Amino acid sequence: MLKGGFGLKPTQLGYTDLPLTFSPLKLFHKLFLFHTVGMRKTNVKMELGHLNVNNLESTLNNTLPVSTLNSKKLVFVEFLLLSASGDSGANGRTDPDCQENHLNPPYPAASPYVTAVGATQIDQSSGVANLPNPPPGCLGEACASGGYEEAVSFNQARFASGGGFSFVAGTPSYQKSAVATYLASGVALPPSGYYNAAGRGFPDVAAFGSNVLISSSGSLEGVGGTSCSAPIFAGVVTLLNDYVIGKTGKPLGFLNPLLYTMATQCPGCFNDITKGDNICTEDGCSSGCYGFTCTKGWDPVTGLGTPHYPNMLNYLKTTVLKEKKH
Repeated sequence: MLKGGFGLKPTQLGYTDLPLTFSPLKLFHKLFLFHTVGMRKTNVKMELGHLNVNNLESTLNNTLPVSTLNSKKLVFVEFLLLSASGDSGANGRTDPDCQENHLNPPYPAASPYVTAVGATQIDQSSGVANLPNPPPGCLGEACASGGYEEAVSFNQARFASGGGFSFVAGTPSYQKSAVATYLASGVALPPSGYYNAAGRGFPDVAAFGSNVLISSSGSLEGVGGTSCSAPIFAGVVTLLNDYVIGKTGKPLGFLNPLLYTMATQCPGCFNDITKGDNICTEDGCSSGCYGFTCTKGWDPVTGLGTPHYPNMLNYLKTTVLKEKKH
């Protein structure tokens, strides 16, 4: 249980190992969530096979044609596709000791037609546990009421948020400005041959992914990972999508262009994460490990940042709903 970037009152968070489909309230439009176990397809008349977030783009030709996997055919007006960005930094789970001379973007997070979600944590040295009315799940627990939010780190969370640039898909138009700004920011970058500066950058966004309290088989435990942050962000998106459908009868649809426009027009819709990196893997850091560093604005560690739900909802009310009514 964490209070932080959502601008929501603390609430008990239930988490089910994925894949899963969200269907809250009257929401009949499907919301898919990819995660480390694979992908579940529901009412999609297209055989996609079994995908795993740890699949590398370089291995996709052995499973499905890359042209198909990065095709707009996977994007339907009524579907929102989200993916965990991975838990082994920019190097990826296939190179835990950083011995290769390139980084390893995972699929489907590196696809430009999926919203990839990274993970954040509250810096332990700044954490405050002083909830005025803690929910039942916080009894006997130090549930955070505040603190400095940063990218997850191996030293604290024992993993690093996946992120980087696709070797297959080029930078999509919706994020060209954000990616160009990052690359020109002066932040330290891996050797140029390790990544594709002209590729699709990911993740797009982030959410809490460390020491999140869940109820599992009747007991409480803390969990972490981008497979934890992804459903948290998906829950926020579900609330937004449900509101828009209730007002217009139309879903949000493909999310990424909206997110990047929202970040430009409503900076307060995201909590910008400016501290942390994804240099380490789940096995730690070696001298051969390279990755990316957080900075102001979008970065390939925490994306545009973590969601601030009230501001996002207000943005939809004042901007998007007007457009969808026409």
